[in-house]
Amino acid sequence: MSNSTRTDTLVMQAIRIIQKSRFGSAKTRHNHIKEARRFVDTIRELGYGVKRWKNITNKHVQEAVNKWKEEGLQVATVKEYLSGVRTVCRMYGNDRIAPTNDVFGIENRVFVDNRDKSLPQEVFQRVVSELKDSSNTDDRRIAAQLQLERYLGLRAEEGCKFNAHQALMDDRRVFIQHGTKGGRERIIHEVTVEGMAAIQYARKISGKNNLIPNNQSERQWIQKYYRIIRGKGISKRACGASSHGCRHAYAQDRYESITGFKAPCKFETKTEFRQNAKNIAGPTWRELNQDARQIIKAELGHGPDRDDVVSQYLGAI
Repeated sequence: MSNSTRTDTLVMQAIRIIQKSRFGSAKTRHNHIKEARRFVDTIRELGYGVKRWKNITNKHVQEAVNKWKEEGLQVATVKEYLSGVRTVCRMYGNDRIAPTNDVFGIENRVFVDNRDKSLPQEVFQRVVSELKDSSNTDDRRIAAQLQLERYLGLRAEEGCKFNAHQALMDDRRVFIQHGTKGGRERIIHEVTVEGMAAIQYARKISGKNNLIPNNQSERQWIQKYYRIIRGKGISKRACGASSHGCRHAYAQDRYESITGFKAPCKFETKTEFRQNAKNIAGPTWRELNQDARQIIKAELGHGPDRDDVVSQYLGAI
C-alpha cells in the first residue's frame, strides 16, 4: 500500500467519521478504516482525484472492483472492501452506491452443502437449564445470552451487548443495535413467545444494562462465555455444532413458520425437500421459499445480496 493514502483527505475523512460515530465494535471500526483505505489507494492508482465521500459514484466502485479482480483478490475480500466503502459513503449521506454486489459483477462465493448445522435442541435446553440453576450470576448471564442467540437469531457479540431495557420496541418488535456486523442495525418484527421470554429473562438478569458484567471487559466476557459453554458440551466436537448453531436453529424455525414446511437442510436430498414442500404448499412453494429467505436475511442482519449466506443456514433448493 502506498504511503500517500496515510494522509489522503478521503482516508482522513473516513477515520474521523468512523471513530466519531462509535459505529459497531472496535474491531468493526478498525476493519472499515482498513477497507476504506484500500479503496482510496486503489482509486488513486487509477487516477481519480475525488476529494469527498459524498462524490464517490458507482463508476469509482466498479473501477476499483475491476482492478481488485485483476490482482486476483478473493471474492470474499472484495465484498469486505465494499462493505467498508458503503458504510463510509452512507455516513457522509451518499446513498448512491448500489446495495447489491452483483451490480459490480461479483458472484456468490459460498458452496452450500445442505448440512444441518443447527445446535441440537436437547443440548441447548440441557445447558440452559443447568446454567439457570447455577448459583453463579455469570452462569445465568450465559444462559440469558444463549437464549437470545437461539430465539432472536443473534450473533454472540450481539447477544452479550443486548440491552433488553432499550431494545424492546413493543410487544412484537425488537431493535438490534449493539454489536452488529458492519454496524448494520435491524428490527425483528415478529418475535415469538420464546423470544419474548428470552428478552424478559435477560432483563431480569441484567436490568438496564447489557449482559457483560461491570467487572469484566468485552474480551474477558467473550472468552469466559466460550470456555463455559464448551465445558457444557456446546462445541462441534461434542455435539456437532457451536453456539453459532443457535442462529441456524432460529433461521430454520422461522423458515418453517413462514412457509409451513421444513428447510432444505432437514432432508437427505433436495428431491425429498421439494416433494415435501409441494405436498404441503402446492405450486406456491417456490414463492414461499423466496419470501422466507428475504425475511430471514434481514432478521439475521445480512445484506440484500447475501443469498449465499442464508443458504448456509437453510440449505439450497
